[in-house]
Amino acid sequence: MRSVKIREWVEYVIVFKIVIAIILLPEFFLKQLLHILIPAVKFFLYFRQEMMIRNFVTCFPKTNYRDVVKIINDVWFNIGWTFITSIKYIFDSRKVRLKVRLDNLEIKDLSGNTIIVTAHIGNWELLAQRLVLEGYKIAAIVRPLRNKLIDAKVKQFREKLGGKVFYAHQLKKVIDWLKSGGIIYVLPDQHIIEGSVRVEFLGRPAYTSPVVRLLNKRLNSNIITMFCIREKSYYKVFMEKYTPKSLSDIKSDLEYNTLQINKIIEKYIRMYPSQWMWLHRRWKEN
Repeated sequence: MRSVKIREWVEYVIVFKIVIAIILLPEFFLKQLLHILIPAVKFFLYFRQEMMIRNFVTCFPKTNYRDVVKIINDVWFNIGWTFITSIKYIFDSRKVRLKVRLDNLEIKDLSGNTIIVTAHIGNWELLAQRLVLEGYKIAAIVRPLRNKLIDAKVKQFREKLGGKVFYAHQLKKVIDWLKSGGIIYVLPDQHIIEGSVRVEFLGRPAYTSPVVRLLNKRLNSNIITMFCIREKSYYKVFMEKYTPKSLSDIKSDLEYNTLQINKIIEKYIRMYPSQWMWLHRRWKEN
């Protein structure tokens, strides 16, 4: 047990030093450093590289293999750059406003008692912070990290600008937040078996949490999908409203509406495949 605690402290110190470096170093240097580090990351996480390629080829079988490798390289960059900018910009709200553009969006639809559905595509972290800066009462549902020390620090960063973080098991807090006029920020594109429905995602059956529809049915919450996509030096936000369809059978209702939400997420992954986190083991059961 003590060795676990020591390992957590070592991991925490390493991550803390990385965070300090990210805050202090200029962006152009960090970008170049990231490009240099990616080959080493792929080498040490070779099994992840192979899994990403395998998943991509299964979902996009007609893509030339050389193009697949290039896209996966871009995925690694996007993961790293999302991590870097989410830390660096959290201390500069002006930069968050500048980089994440909400041009021509009907953000007035973001009233209280709303569920924002997004995904691990583009920069989901900065999108939440941008909405907080616009004055919206945002709370994200997240999964806790294995290292409790790092998890506490990440939670502190995420709440720095005024947003809130709830863990997936804190359902009562989520419901109370929505009832009080808050907005919940959800990323349902990860593999979760407990309480999930098995519906198609990118052409393959995948366990997906129906929490969006469950909350909508219980509280009559609005459902908005939003995606923060990198375009050169800034991020463009796309927004759609989803109106669920009520079915008499609860199982069919959850499966149908969860599938429709998956299809919206799929649309953006197909348009911007290099910006989705293929790193996830999305189809563990296959």
